[in-house]
Amino acid sequence: MVRAFVALLLLSIAPVLHGQVNEIGGTIGASYYIGDLNPLRHYPRDTKLAGGLVFRHNFNDRYALRIQGLYGALQAYDSDSEDTLQQLRNLHFTTKLVEASLLLEINFFKYRKRGKDGKKWTPFVFGGLCYFRTNPKAQLDDTWYELQPLGTEGQGTTARGNSEGYKLDQIGIPIGAGIKVNLGRIDLQAEWGIRRTYTDHIDDVSGTYVDPDLLAFENGPLAANLADRSPLVGVPGYTSADRARGDSGTRDWYVYSGLTITYIISRFSDCDEQYDWMKRKR
Repeated sequence: MVRAFVALLLLSIAPVLHGQVNEIGGTIGASYYIGDLNPLRHYPRDTKLAGGLVFRHNFNDRYALRIQGLYGALQAYDSDSEDTLQQLRNLHFTTKLVEASLLLEINFFKYRKRGKDGKKWTPFVFGGLCYFRTNPKAQLDDTWYELQPLGTEGQGTTARGNSEGYKLDQIGIPIGAGIKVNLGRIDLQAEWGIRRTYTDHIDDVSGTYVDPDLLAFENGPLAANLADRSPLVGVPGYTSADRARGDSGTRDWYVYSGLTITYIISRFSDCDEQYDWMKRKR
């Protein structure tokens, strides 16, 4: 899956490198996660710094292709929730986020086009495809442990039919909107974008608890300890077996919002007047 995405990315880059309207730059902003540990849709809790590199090819004043790489982090804590049931569950995770995306931008106005209809600013929307990698970790006794190899929901045990663990490499669909402004050879862009994913394990939380004794026996005591962090563990009569740990009927999402600055590195194909003006100013 990853190799196929990289191949698609390279095939997309090759023709646009010969184009006439190209930009290169960087983006910086914040990312946050939406899922079982942060079920309030679009609520920016536990935001983390993120940023990356951008290459954009403008087909014309309306359409552009953007290739973008991001590096950031995602995290969430049940202890921060206002829901008492989440507080009682007491799970948490953190993960680094690596993303490579291929995005089509659609401008509302004729951006950077000469003449009375042209605009030096425009709202825009975008959508596309991304590859991303996450690797959730949780802390126990001042040590952070990778959760996927542990099978905290019984992956790899007889309770789950010895099924394999979830994949760390995933595909998502980014969609969003923003506004861009042209300042000669510099473009400024502010945007908000959400990623629809096909995994429910960015946070390592999805289905039900398995019997803690079986989990400890087959996957090890560490898996059992990190699977159930409730303060009720050890209370006589308490058992988490077969109880809901997360909602397997939903998928996780994440958001990136940021400011992008790009530098125009090649000539406008249909903005000759503006290009000639910039040449005279050199």
